[in-house]
Amino acid sequence: MSEPLQRPPIASSHISVILFARALATDADASLQGWRHYLDTLNRDYEILLIRETRPETGPLQVPEATSRMRTLVYERTLGIRAAVNEAVSAARHPLVAFCECDRQFDPADLNVMLKTIDQVDLVVGYRTGGQAPPWRVMLDTLLRAASWVFIGVKLGPRVCWLGSEGWGRRWAARWLFGLRVLDPECPFRLMRRDIFQHLPIQSGGPFVHVEILAKANHLSCLMAEEPVTWKPPPEPTTDAISFGDDAWVVLRNPDFGPYVAPAETAEAPPPVS
Repeated sequence: MSEPLQRPPIASSHISVILFARALATDADASLQGWRHYLDTLNRDYEILLIRETRPETGPLQVPEATSRMRTLVYERTLGIRAAVNEAVSAARHPLVAFCECDRQFDPADLNVMLKTIDQVDLVVGYRTGGQAPPWRVMLDTLLRAASWVFIGVKLGPRVCWLGSEGWGRRWAARWLFGLRVLDPECPFRLMRRDIFQHLPIQSGGPFVHVEILAKANHLSCLMAEEPVTWKPPPEPTTDAISFGDDAWVVLRNPDFGPYVAPAETAEAPPPVS
């Protein structure tokens, strides 16, 4: 990617929004309406690509007719989301691409602060705030902050979010196996320049997909920024047919960055010497 000062302004560009709707989510329609209402306030062209999960027990899915601003892509839970995400990214028509869950966990208006940041970077990653850490984690954080201040003179900030022990473990894996120094690598709310996906095919079929995008973008030297986003935890934890660890192992062992594209010629070849 280009250097920070060479990134062309993009904040006012048209936007493609990719939303993920779970098969068992009861508030997906309300969330979709919220996104439409918010995007109408931006006074720019937009499109919504809705990726909907299906399960055998939910029966056939009624897919609304595609329009110039709305398209639905369907995937079966046991097969994973990989093909649907790749199709959605390929079909996105606008220079900006936003990702988010479609279940009212997040407030669409938080995209405003990401739009103010995107001109300086290649992607803006949200991080969820809130959540009460257990006593053992609070004590450990306190000891680490004290040790950091005493021994190396660095004052660590307080923990901004707690997503449970499993979430902490996945964040640890993202940091130490894939080099991601972000607060919340699994947060699905993010804004990106579409061109970063030129060498970023998706391999994951489960929840690791959000970490994979950041890990590959980081490897490609994309510049990232982080912004806090309002978060309302879902009433019940979600389950995936394809595990975080299975996809992480595939990407770690054999990452796919797409076919090699030779750099464009910048100058004409000199004429042959007679």
